[in-house]
Amino acid sequence: MIKENDLLLTRPSWITVNLDAIKQNAQTMLKYTGAKRLIGVVKANAYGHGDLAVSEALYEVGVRDFAVATIDEGVRLRQSFINKDVRIILLGVQDVSQVSVMVSNQLEPAVGTLTWLQEAVSMIPAGENLALQLAVDTGMGRMGVNSESELKRLYEFINANDKLFLSGVFTHFATADDGNQNYYHSQVQKFNKWVQAVGIPRKFWHLANSGSALWHTREIDTNTIRVGSVLYGFNPGAPLLSLPMALKPALTLKSKIGSVHQLQAGESVSYGATYTAQVPQWVATLPIGYADGYLRRMTGMKVLVDGHIEHVIGRVTMDQIVITLAHQYPVGQEVTLIGRDGDEEITIEDFAHYADTIPHEIVTIFGSRLPRVYE
Repeated sequence: MIKENDLLLTRPSWITVNLDAIKQNAQTMLKYTGAKRLIGVVKANAYGHGDLAVSEALYEVGVRDFAVATIDEGVRLRQSFINKDVRIILLGVQDVSQVSVMVSNQLEPAVGTLTWLQEAVSMIPAGENLALQLAVDTGMGRMGVNSESELKRLYEFINANDKLFLSGVFTHFATADDGNQNYYHSQVQKFNKWVQAVGIPRKFWHLANSGSALWHTREIDTNTIRVGSVLYGFNPGAPLLSLPMALKPALTLKSKIGSVHQLQAGESVSYGATYTAQVPQWVATLPIGYADGYLRRMTGMKVLVDGHIEHVIGRVTMDQIVITLAHQYPVGQEVTLIGRDGDEEITIEDFAHYADTIPHEIVTIFGSRLPRVYE
């Protein structure tokens, strides 16, 4: 049977994840915000970094609360943390028919409607209970109660049922990491007004996501922070906002040269023959392509070879890319696609900017054909 790291021998393109960087980023955010509790967002395979390895690393530095998106993600995490004092929050809408799975795996769903609660109560096995996260929609427009009166009804319903108990109340900010601060402040005001009027104790609040924890830490309650992107060391506000403190990138993406040849003047590479050599030049083929998450639109993107900048030429294909070379290099030469090589660096933010998207999409799109190697 081929082990994960053996895949580097069969197809040498891989992601390296620095778990110490993730631990350091968590501790940096706790210190910067003055938070007493951190909820680590490890949905989408910990933003592509590996949910189980990342969660175990965070557990080592005292994190006991995690957030995922789906029931399957939550069950996987619970099975990894059997008999450990860990809380697992389910963000987003969940199918009420799966209440028994949530109960048996101690998963805490986000809830935003009374109808969901009423159906859930009838499905909870005798002698069991379900911990809940009250979702408050202050302006994201995806899910949650959107009025003080509605929040009051749900809170009273939970308190009146011994099969239910409140574990948290939260909102999610739409513009904490961009320039629309008026919208952000309106969301803060709604949350504070509604939750305080209903009488939900502050110990249940968690509203500081990565953006608000970075750029609004003195404006909102940050006793508990619920963060994802900052754990992995990239800037959620790029390119509009600069980080107020240093974070350590946790992910690097590398490949190795699979073949080398010299293009003659007039010869072209890849589909469509979109790149034609004007003079003789060395090029290399790397075993990585858009099926791995190296997007088709990355033609022209820089890469690092032996500490200097080269570029992707021709169209990115499903499984391979072609890069320029300053001179002939041997097969097996390491190439950095994201990360540092000597004095040069390609950040996730650089990669996302070139792709005209956000860093979150980049790290979560890298596929399972790229082994994760942990250091």
